[in-house]
Amino acid sequence: MSRRLAADPDVEVRRAVAHHPRTPFDVLGRLTPTTRLGPHPLPPVCAATPEELAAGAASADARVRMLVAHRHDLPPELRDRLAADPDASVAKAVAPHPGLDPERLRAMVALHGQQVIARVAANPDAPGDLLAELARHDPPARRALREIASHPNATAEALLPCLADGKARVRAAAHPALPAGIVVGLLDDPDPEVVEAAAGNPSLPPAVMAQRVP
Repeated sequence: MSRRLAADPDVEVRRAVAHHPRTPFDVLGRLTPTTRLGPHPLPPVCAATPEELAAGAASADARVRMLVAHRHDLPPELRDRLAADPDASVAKAVAPHPGLDPERLRAMVALHGQQVIARVAANPDAPGDLLAELARHDPPARRALREIASHPNATAEALLPCLADGKARVRAAAHPALPAGIVVGLLDDPDPEVVEAAAGNPSLPPAVMAQRVP
């Protein structure tokens, strides 16, 4: 039934097929050319066997490889293969995958640039020095700055460029790695959200905290 419905002229029917947990994984390959399938990962991808995932990762169709890349519990060898994919959409999907080492993440940025920076910055294993490199990227990647500003591994060097972006500035103001002197300065910021975030920053000196208590 799902194979027949995958050819239905109604896009909503085809999309429903893609999101049905009992749809065979290989049917997704018929849907990718004609149907926007998000959000990811799709139930058939989550239910796919290791053999199906390996076949999908080896597909000549980058859209199928991307579907597999959105699943973030892949075997390491499959994850690493997709991280080196020449198609930016595949690399972007796999970039936040836990377990990717810093050099693979750097290689993804070197290959795909602005297209993957924000997703690389969202990787939970991205180290502080890599986050600092991404924060200094020219031109600035604003979405990346917002990820970096709340990343637990962000260093002061990574956080300072985040203060130039309005949304990232609020997040960076609350980050404990932001230098205390900078945090104190943000208490006079014209944005009340920044002030509130800075006031709650644990790196704020106790004496300054005491002065602000009514």
